[in-house]
Amino acid sequence: MRATKIQNPSAKVKGRPLMVMDVADWDQCLSDSGGVLRNRLEGWAREAKWQLLAFHKGHIVKRMDNGLMMEFADARSCLQAAFALGELAESAGPRANISKRLQLRTAAHLASYARGEDGIRGADVQLISALPALAQPGEVVVTAELRNRLADGLDADFEDLGDQPVQPPIRPMHLFRAHPRSADAPDWAAAAKHDLRPGLAVIPFASGLPEAAPWMIGELIAEGVIARLSRSIGVRVISRQSTSALRERGGLDMIERYLGATFVLTGSYCIRGKKLVVNAELAEARSHTLLWSGQLQRMVGDLFQEDSELLFQLAHAVAQALGNAQVSKPLTQPLPSLDSNLLLLASISMTHSDSVEMLQRARDTLTQLTVLHPKSALPKVWLGMWYALNVIKGKSDDAAGDTRRAREQAIRALEAEPENAIALALEGYIQCQLLGNPQKARSYLDASIEANPSEPLAWLFKSLYSTMWDSSSLSVTEAYFARSLSPVDPLRYFFDLLTGGALFADCEHEQAITYFNRSLKASKRHAPTLRMLLTAQAELGRIEEGKDTLGKLLAEVPGLTVSSYLATGSADSAIRQRTAKALRQLGLPEGGAAPAKEPTSQRPARSSRARTSGG
Repeated sequence: MRATKIQNPSAKVKGRPLMVMDVADWDQCLSDSGGVLRNRLEGWAREAKWQLLAFHKGHIVKRMDNGLMMEFADARSCLQAAFALGELAESAGPRANISKRLQLRTAAHLASYARGEDGIRGADVQLISALPALAQPGEVVVTAELRNRLADGLDADFEDLGDQPVQPPIRPMHLFRAHPRSADAPDWAAAAKHDLRPGLAVIPFASGLPEAAPWMIGELIAEGVIARLSRSIGVRVISRQSTSALRERGGLDMIERYLGATFVLTGSYCIRGKKLVVNAELAEARSHTLLWSGQLQRMVGDLFQEDSELLFQLAHAVAQALGNAQVSKPLTQPLPSLDSNLLLLASISMTHSDSVEMLQRARDTLTQLTVLHPKSALPKVWLGMWYALNVIKGKSDDAAGDTRRAREQAIRALEAEPENAIALALEGYIQCQLLGNPQKARSYLDASIEANPSEPLAWLFKSLYSTMWDSSSLSVTEAYFARSLSPVDPLRYFFDLLTGGALFADCEHEQAITYFNRSLKASKRHAPTLRMLLTAQAELGRIEEGKDTLGKLLAEVPGLTVSSYLATGSADSAIRQRTAKALRQLGLPEGGAAPAKEPTSQRPARSSRARTSGG
C-alpha cells in the first residue's frame, strides 16, 4: 500500500532570505542570440544548484524562463551566493562579446511566505519577483530588511538607494545596492599610527540554546566584560557593536584583519537548571597562542546585576592574563531584563534611521524604557541623542524645545549615573553642536574620556569639538582613534561624517569628500553630511556639484535658509561660518530666524574631576 502525501497548505516560513537572479529583456536576448543564450543559462543553473547546496546553505525554489528564485538559511549566505553566482554567470560567456554574456540582475529580500507541494507563495514572493526590474545587469539590490541582517564593510559595501516604487502593485521599498567588499585598508590601520596599544576584541559568546533570543545572553556577557576592561590604559578595548559583526563569521585571522585585535576573547555558554555555565578562551590573534581558558558558573540572574560575580571573575581573569594589575568597576549597567535590552538595542539603531515611522518608534520605545528603568542611564542617553539628532538633521518642528528635551535627558542620565561616559559625551555633544558653548563642551568631553578611555562616542565627539573650536590636526587624530575603537560600527555613516569633518577642518578637502560620500552611500538623506559635502565642493570651486548637493539638502530640509542654519548652535564657529558662506555662494536665501537659546535647566552635579577638567 502506497503512503499518501498530505499537503499542508498552511505551512509558514518567516524571515527567510529569498533571492531572484534573472536576465533582463529575455525575449529580445533570445531573438538576438537564439538558443546559445538559453543553453548558457541552463548550464549556469545546473552549476548554481550544485554551488548553492555545497557552499551557500541555499537551494532553488522556483525555475523561471529567464532565471532562478532561491532560498537561503541566512542573509550572509544569500549575499555570498549573489556575488559568487554573478561571477559564475560572467565567466559563462565569451569575454570579447558582452552581448552574448549572461548579465544577470539580482534582488534579495527577507521574506515571509507559505510553503506547499505546489511551491512557495505569498505577497513577498510576488515582491521579490518584481524587484530585479530595479537592478541593472550585473547589480545586486537588497531590501532594507535584509540589509539590516548584514554588516556594512564586512559582508559588502552598501549604497543607499532610498525608497523605490515596486510594481505591481506600486509599493515603495527602501533598497540598497550591494558591492563586493573593497580591499581598502581597514579603519583601524590608520589609527595604529597614533595608538600603539594592543587591541582586545571580546566576541559575543555563542550558544545553541533554542530560546527566543539565544544571542542576547552572549551579547550581555561580552558587553559586561568590555565595560569592566575599558578603563585599562594599556589595552585598546574594541566596542561590542564592532565585535558583534564578527560573531560566527570566521576565526582569529579574520578578527585580526577587520578589527585590528591583538588579543581575542571568545566563548560559549549554556543553562543547566538555574545556573549559567560559561566557557571562555583568550588567545593571541596572530600566533593563535592560547593565553587563558576557564569555566565559570553562577545563577542566571547574576548576569543582570551591577556587581555581577560572573562578569567580574571573567574580566579579572582576562585582565590578569593581559598583565593588568586591577579591574575597574562596570562603567555601564545592563537593563535588568532581556526584553528591555532587546528594545534598547533596536531603538539605538532606529534613532539613526531616515524613516519617519522608525524614528517615531525609536522615540516612543526609548520613552517607555526611561519609565520602566528610572535608575538606568542608557535609555535616557539615547532618548537625549534622539532629540539632539532630530535638531541637527533639520527634522525638528521645535528646535528649541527638542534642544531643551535633549539636555533634560542628559541631565537625568547623569543624575542616575554621574560617571557614565556616554551620558557625559552626550552632554558635551549638545553643548558643542546645539548650544555653542565650547568651554562646557570641553569639560564634559574630557570627563567622558577620563571615565572611559575606550568609549568610541567620547572620542568621536571630542573630534567634533576639536574640529569646531580647537586644533584641526588633533581632530583628525581623535577621529581615527574613535574609528579604531569601533572599526565595524553599525553607525559607520556617522563616524564617516565626523571623520570627513575633521579632514575638512584640516584643509584635506579631497579626503574629506571621500568620507562624506562614504557616509552618504550608507545614509543618503542625512542632512549634516549633505551640508558638509556642499561646503567642501564650494571651497574647491565645484559650484555645479555644490548646487546639485544643495538641491538634495533642500529636499530633506525644505525652507532652509542661511539664517535658520546659523540659528542652531553657535554662529561663532569657523566651520559653521564656512558652511554659511558656501550656502550663500550656492544661492541659498539669507532668510531670518532667531537664534536658539540654551535651556535654563540646572547643570547636573558632577564629580570633582568633571568640574575641573577642560576649559
